[in-house]
Amino acid sequence: MKKTFDILLILLAILIVGFVGFTLFGVLIVQTKSDDKFFEDNKLSHSESRYDRILYSYGLDTLNLQNYVLKRKVKMILKKTERDSTITFQLIGTNDTLDNYGFTQYAKYDKSIYIVGQKHEIIESKRYINKEISNIAFDLYYAVDPPTDWNGPFLFNPTYGVLNIEAWSSGRKVLILPTNYNRNIKAELLNKNINVQQNER
Repeated sequence: MKKTFDILLILLAILIVGFVGFTLFGVLIVQTKSDDKFFEDNKLSHSESRYDRILYSYGLDTLNLQNYVLKRKVKMILKKTERDSTITFQLIGTNDTLDNYGFTQYAKYDKSIYIVGQKHEIIESKRYINKEISNIAFDLYYAVDPPTDWNGPFLFNPTYGVLNIEAWSSGRKVLILPTNYNRNIKAELLNKNINVQQNER
């Protein structure tokens, strides 16, 4: 009788251990699937693309202050990362990804832009359009409460990124163009009125 009772206790212990083990195995499978789904969702929550760009830096001609002359030309890559609420644009060197030429963050909810923590807002919508480089018009942006040595207005759209920048402190104009474009685009963007609001001309 005692022997039979001992056998029943052993069988019961085996059943309990088996049940616990099976339950833990099931939890691990569910957790693994949950982790996989989390990482898959996280992976799908943003997209990254890269584009070839050329940065042109123009300065005032010392012999004729009405004209701009080319001071620097740099080939680079525009890295664009889009997430649910933001789009970031990073200009990096073609050979060295640590060579960073600028970082811009676009907030979708209010169409504002942040550069080095400084907020920029639209001061004129659809200021410039050229379908050779983008089917979407470029808005004119300017900093909110800018420091005295801050850059001037610039053209931007969320598909292309920054198109040009007025660097007032150094008296320069910076153009960020695709590798293939119509030469007339440069002349249009170097126009002194391109980055001026319509009502201020």
